[in-house]
Amino acid sequence: MPDRLLLLFVLSFVVTFVISKVLLSFVKQSDIAVKPELRAFQKQKAGTPVLGGLAFTMGTLLVSLFDPSLSNPQVLFPLLSLVIFAGIGFLDDHMKRKHSNGDGLPSVVKLLLQMQGALLLLVLAKGQNLLSTRIDLVVFQLDLGIGYYLFALLYILYFVNAVNITDGLDALAAGSSLPMLLLLLMLSLKTGSMASSALIGSLIAFLFFNLPPARYFMGDCGSHALGAYIAMSALLMGSELVLFLASGLFLLELASSLIQIISIRRFGRKVFTIAPLHHAYELKGVKESRIVVAFTLVSWLFAAVSLLISR
Repeated sequence: MPDRLLLLFVLSFVVTFVISKVLLSFVKQSDIAVKPELRAFQKQKAGTPVLGGLAFTMGTLLVSLFDPSLSNPQVLFPLLSLVIFAGIGFLDDHMKRKHSNGDGLPSVVKLLLQMQGALLLLVLAKGQNLLSTRIDLVVFQLDLGIGYYLFALLYILYFVNAVNITDGLDALAAGSSLPMLLLLLMLSLKTGSMASSALIGSLIAFLFFNLPPARYFMGDCGSHALGAYIAMSALLMGSELVLFLASGLFLLELASSLIQIISIRRFGRKVFTIAPLHHAYELKGVKESRIVVAFTLVSWLFAAVSLLISR
């Protein structure tokens, strides 16, 4: 198994690197506009192609098709979730090209598409009896019965949108997702379940082009794919709580956006100068590189603590 994981990692890195080079040779600039509220400190990023998510999704998919363990549901279903949600995110990225303010799909439409994607995955998984309705809470297990599927739906939506919200600075979403992907891999080795290292290799190749100054962004295509992959892997492995705890940074980022939205709509005022949290620090004058390093380290810390409490 370690030899297989190493081979998948290397191949996916190389394939994604090559795909990135090819895509960037064809697309020099993007016509997706920088959102008005971000132009004050991100105007230099205007025109950066939004190709990264497509590159690492394609790289992961191409290499995984030759994985001898592809027929294993614990490898197949996370890959399927990656592709389905990459498609939803790609549609959102495409719609952003049509709006001068950088907006994509209407929020309700995007949420409905996310729900449909998640429901499709859960129906397929339930049909093959891949999911347990019990949640491991470390000291005991809680059986949710049929209610587990509502929980699983919300779990997928949480990760998809939390990673999406965190994707706002060069290398932030990818750098913060890597510890969770590694955590999933370590949990699979610990429990004897199956996993793939292809996405890790692809994501590291992506970072070569996304480190400041970024040559491309991952876009919603990439953030949706990452969030869905992590969530589906955790559900299949029965590690829902461990991965939720590991996503502490994503939770903080999503919470800051939700608090801001609720406060503006309910009370007519802001709690933060701007949301999510990484943009609030950016607006205060903190260098982007310092924010990314600090936030990524926080994500690694959450993942390390989660590994320690896992069984």
